[in-house]
Amino acid sequence: MGKDKEELTLQDIIGEGYSEFWNSQKRYVVVKGSRASKKSTTAALKIIVRMMQYPLANTLVVRNTAESLKDSCYAQLLWAIERLKVGKYWNATKNPLEIVYKPTGQKIMFRGLNDPLKITSITVKYGYLCWGWLEEAFEVDEEAFKKLNESLRGKMPDNYYIQWIITLNPWDSSCWIKHRFFDTPHDNVLAMTTTYKCNEWLSEADKEMFEEMREFDPERYKVAGLGEWGLADGQFFTQWSNAKHVIEPFKIPRDWVKIRVMDWGSARPYAVLWFAIDYDGNAYCYRELYGWGGKPNVGTGETAKEVAEKIAEVESRKENVYGAILDNACWAATGVTGPTIAEELNETLYKHKLPTFNKSSKGRIEGANAIKQRLIGNEQKDGSYKPAIYFFNTCVNSIRTIPMLSHDKSKPETYDTRGEDHCTDAVAYFCLSRPWTPVKLRKKKTIHDAYASSSSRGNRSAWTY
Repeated sequence: MGKDKEELTLQDIIGEGYSEFWNSQKRYVVVKGSRASKKSTTAALKIIVRMMQYPLANTLVVRNTAESLKDSCYAQLLWAIERLKVGKYWNATKNPLEIVYKPTGQKIMFRGLNDPLKITSITVKYGYLCWGWLEEAFEVDEEAFKKLNESLRGKMPDNYYIQWIITLNPWDSSCWIKHRFFDTPHDNVLAMTTTYKCNEWLSEADKEMFEEMREFDPERYKVAGLGEWGLADGQFFTQWSNAKHVIEPFKIPRDWVKIRVMDWGSARPYAVLWFAIDYDGNAYCYRELYGWGGKPNVGTGETAKEVAEKIAEVESRKENVYGAILDNACWAATGVTGPTIAEELNETLYKHKLPTFNKSSKGRIEGANAIKQRLIGNEQKDGSYKPAIYFFNTCVNSIRTIPMLSHDKSKPETYDTRGEDHCTDAVAYFCLSRPWTPVKLRKKKTIHDAYASSSSRGNRSAWTY
């Protein structure tokens, strides 16, 4: 970089908030952040500087689709080259889409994840493939990333290292990246959250926009402003409140009606929930059995018989479960011969003398509305609302997954089934099996109301004294 390099300092290049990101040599540097938090521009700057410092290093830049690269990462890297005033050393082409460091022939290559298997076979003619940049990583599923991850491998020369820079907006808390890199930290991972506040080059108008968002749309501000995990298409069950709907366990009276409900899953999780209903029709989810592989939306692969045995382990005959409801799709034949999922479950439950499953009612929209009604509950005299459904705090997966579901883009009146919706589906089966409507308060009649009512019947005697 010559004289230009000597004149530039870290502060001049990237400003504040990214020194750890800049210096890290860990295999995974994962940055989630709000809009305008400098994460993509800083990633581009680091790649250009590091390639000029490491003459044997090459970089692979990836997004979910190849078509999105030219106007995003490619443009960011060209900006970084100009920012660093080193344009004379680099050559950029659009066909093929690549950027070459002219003094050594090092390359920055661009690929879409349309076919991740082809990416794993990428090789370079000169040097080593050391670094990768995965932009807008929330668009990519975990299986595709696993294949992509294999493209950076092999023994590196002394002082060289392999690194993935992973950048994303934290729109969806069910994203696999949260579980893999943020919830379960590892020594080879640097996981960071950045906000617009570390971008000292924002204009006053930019800052004003975030202040308005903070005041008038605080939920969006948490995600788009502060980089907190959120929901891509808006929370569906906005009525949910941990403070209202999550309660401490208590001993359930023996004569309360109890119902078991289930949403089946094998590759995806299964969810079995037990509800108790009090004398006023309020529902309490007092137990859950959730079949997941420890990762969001990944099932255990267990058979129906194995799951039924687990149900029998936790449900006592003395519990007096009144009935059981199962996803009606489980009665569909799964092959040319053999029992259905429902038949396998029920055969095992029958052997244990436990209630067997009946078909759930159909209607995803109706089920979603029924859940919302119970979450809202009955209006009280002071104008507040008391829920008609509660969850013991031991039902951790129901509490985790129900409030994070977003709207279905094509059917906004229901929730997105691509999310981790299994506990919610089970709750919907329960709600449809036990219809509930809120109790309307009997409001006191005013003199005007009484007069209007009596007048409409032609009865004026109500006003005689």
